[in-house]
Amino acid sequence: MTPIQRTRNIDPITPADLQALGTASGPAVSVFMPTHRGGPETRQGPMRLRSLLDRAESELVTGGTTAEDAAELLAPLRELGGQDPFWQHTAHGLALYAAPGIARVFRLDTEMPETVHVSDSFAVRPLVPAAVADGEFLILALSQNSVRLFEATRGSVHERDIGTAPASMEDAEGRTEREPQLQHQAAAGGTAAFHGHGAGGEVDRVMLEKFFRQVAGGIDELLAGQERRPLVLAAVAEHHPMLRSELSYPHLLDQVVAGNPDHCDGAELKEKAWPLVQPVLNADAAAATERFGEALGTGLGVSDPREIVAAAAEGRVETLILTGAICRPEDRPGDLDDAVGHTCATSGRLVVLEALPHGNSVGAILRY
Repeated sequence: MTPIQRTRNIDPITPADLQALGTASGPAVSVFMPTHRGGPETRQGPMRLRSLLDRAESELVTGGTTAEDAAELLAPLRELGGQDPFWQHTAHGLALYAAPGIARVFRLDTEMPETVHVSDSFAVRPLVPAAVADGEFLILALSQNSVRLFEATRGSVHERDIGTAPASMEDAEGRTEREPQLQHQAAAGGTAAFHGHGAGGEVDRVMLEKFFRQVAGGIDELLAGQERRPLVLAAVAEHHPMLRSELSYPHLLDQVVAGNPDHCDGAELKEKAWPLVQPVLNADAAAATERFGEALGTGLGVSDPREIVAAAAEGRVETLILTGAICRPEDRPGDLDDAVGHTCATSGRLVVLEALPHGNSVGAILRY
């Protein structure tokens, strides 16, 4: 039986999630339902889920799946019915997916209607507004004592490996056999101030620059390629220009979460960074709208769903723009759900808007 893959925290939805779901093949079951954060209403959840899965199983069998295979396909989702702690920690809605080898559950912060789809592909579009609204970004928490990198959204944060970047100034290459010997003491604001015997501040500066150069090199290597998420630096303010001068990653924000980050965990850093990132993410969406309007008529702006689906399959979609009206859970899965998966698979962007020019419900900006 396929184990359920749980997403972290209140289940942020990543491009990798959309890619996996959007490129899966059937038989595929998509289930949406409302939930409650707490109270006696939570007891309704397992009963609602059981009823919806009964419908899905019946449709699978009617569509030609054997009763045994249908039961096996839905078994991981049925297990949720007996997990009381799960129902005590939901939000406003659930999205559940099952296909051969796939079982996914997402707790959503938006209410979902009771809906069941049995098709050859998943209903992915209803997840896109939540994925886009989360707005993925990065946080680099940097001090002389610690280097940490976080992946974050509005509702989640987790630490990731820093690759070849040094984990601290002591870990920087060549620091273990340095001359002259350095000592450190606490400085104002909690930062570590290093002092060289006989060499003065110039040695301190050279070693600090070497440390930042190695940090920047490791982070650049880690984020090379199609990475476009905004990067927020959490550090004492005077370290920001030094990092910017060494870092090639083009999406480092001008604003910084100022202060020594050593005493903040990921959740605290995320709360401080989100107000800096949110305007940038909003501006990106507005810019995509303007670019789409300019691209219409040039051959690089497409509004015909059939053309968009074909271009996404060919890896030509740089930005896929959906309106809320086309992301309804009630709509049956179709080729546009596949287009979401293919766009994510080729590092394209997703944007959700209230409306598009000329009354279009979907649009794409093509790479070529």
